Amino acid sequence: MITLVFWATVINYLDRQTLSLVAPILRDQFRMSNQVYSRIVFAFMLAYTIMNGVVGPFLDRVGTRVGFALSMAAWSACGALTALSRSAWDLGICRFLLGVAESGNFPAGAKVVAEWFPEQERALAAGLFNSGSAVGTVIAAPLIVWIVHYFGWPAAFVLVGALGFLWILFWWRLYYTPQQQRRTARAVRVPIWKLFRTRFVWTFTFSKIFLDPAWYFYVFWFPEYLKHARQFDMGSIGKYAWIPFMASVIGNYLGGWMSGFLLRRGMSLRVCQIISVTS
Repeated sequence: MITLVFWATVINYLDRQTLSLVAPILRDQFRMSNQVYSRIVFAFMLAYTIMNGVVGPFLDRVGTRVGFALSMAAWSACGALTALSRSAWDLGICRFLLGVAESGNFPAGAKVVAEWFPEQERALAAGLFNSGSAVGTVIAAPLIVWIVHYFGWPAAFVLVGALGFLWILFWWRLYYTPQQQRRTARAVRVPIWKLFRTRFVWTFTFSKIFLDPAWYFYVFWFPEYLKHARQFDMGSIGKYAWIPFMASVIGNYLGGWMSGFLLRRGMSLRVCQIISVTS
């Protein structure tokens, strides 16, 4: 089950990275400045931020199996739709729609972890599926550059979008919620307003506010940096843009394993979080 979520996260980041890696070509073709490109990135992040608060209750209502499949279908279609873009406005609209749809991946992944893993194993399970984000960015650089070289930039959006629909076939056939977890979910319903009064929710939210910008800078701007600051051509970007994300793959596995290791030895969750952040 966690393998399915891992590959969903890989596809999720392939969709995100496609624009980042094609941006050096599109910026020339559509005559986009840094400011215009930043607005396109902002459109994605705005939709993604807003919808994170909406998609959670939606997944709780329709269930993991249906909710994850709908989210994957939506973002794969939006990703493929980008191939029809003919201006910066088109790109901005497609990225906004992609942000709306892609917001379902990580809440759904966390829900799968909660449904299938005991508390002592959830950190490692979360690290495994979350590493798909880094694996996706590692794969994206050489794969997208290769597709663009041989088939053109529209094909990159279409082919990556098609991967999502292929994933749905496996997900729909294989995924189910354990009976015990299904009964527990029906028995325990926490009102949303109570979550906003929980210290953990605010702590986690503020940690994401300060940590995520560094990650998203690499996701959306690293190929642009290599192109315009270091004068890399597309071939060189494909060869080297994956390196920071490979380090993130290693960190996801080590971080998830270490958290579980420390929790099993009686260390508090707060101490584990502090160690993770300072590392």
